[in-house]
Amino acid sequence: METLYLTKDVKISREHSTLLILTASGARRRAPIEGLKHVIVAGEAHLTTAVLGLCGRNGVRVTVLDWHGNVVGCFEPKGSPASGRVRLLQAAAALDPERRMRFARAFVSGAARNILANLKYRSYRGNRALEGAVVSIEKLSERISGAESAESLMGIEGQIRAFYYEAWPLIDEALAFGPRRRRPPNNPINCLISWFNGLAYALTRNEISKTHLDDCVSFLHASREARSSLALDLSEIFKPAICDTLIFEAVLRGMVKPEWFHEEEGICRLSERGRVETLELWVRKTEERAQGEASFREIVRQEALGLERDLLGIDDYKPWRRRI
Repeated sequence: METLYLTKDVKISREHSTLLILTASGARRRAPIEGLKHVIVAGEAHLTTAVLGLCGRNGVRVTVLDWHGNVVGCFEPKGSPASGRVRLLQAAAALDPERRMRFARAFVSGAARNILANLKYRSYRGNRALEGAVVSIEKLSERISGAESAESLMGIEGQIRAFYYEAWPLIDEALAFGPRRRRPPNNPINCLISWFNGLAYALTRNEISKTHLDDCVSFLHASREARSSLALDLSEIFKPAICDTLIFEAVLRGMVKPEWFHEEEGICRLSERGRVETLELWVRKTEERAQGEASFREIVRQEALGLERDLLGIDDYKPWRRRI
């Protein structure tokens, strides 16, 4: 596996060409640097400069998440793939209103189609209560092609997600979570949405780094300093298929436990046990191949490469679509 997830309070040191991980309980674990591409730290951790040096020389990114799954920092190895030609083409596309909107519409359209796929999957299997939400989202989706600005697209997407989230309790009462609250989440479902969305952002950012794209130059979200806004663009397509389906599966199968969460004064965050068990679900969802098909990690990478091919004039970009 090319990604190492660390959820417990740990101390990470170097032992030759191996990462030595020491937990608070005294347990030791060794992770060879060979084959490793990404370390995600989802708990308190102590790192040495020797560890960062080893990661940097071997092209390993280190991403740090806060308690709610938000990316708060990232160590970037030197020497990531770079192409002046691709970056110039990407910047030119972002500065061209027509081309920028073509990509932005594709991202929102892809997200909307995968949201609809989630609802239709349940509707086709007998949950007729979802049909109203499906019709409303389909009508809103028809407006995407006529949107003339990224702001109007974001508004359409916001309305689509409002209908989508309102339909969650129709799938199961345990999925009711009220208004979407992000920083900080106020209940377990909001907490899981934020947590998995943060992991999706980290995964997408890591896969973009394997291409020649500049992850700071985006088309739907505004390009800002100190964030990978292109990862925000691309992750919109995959959140329904990865993050939301994980939550549905966990709730419907009775896997969500009170011990997963710490709740106090309107704030909800994952406990250590919750981080460990949800990360196990995440790894299975994103790394495993189903019936010989590509894993979600590989699909995300192909999505980024598809965007790069469009910029190079090789092929038109088409957003990934979940099959039901």
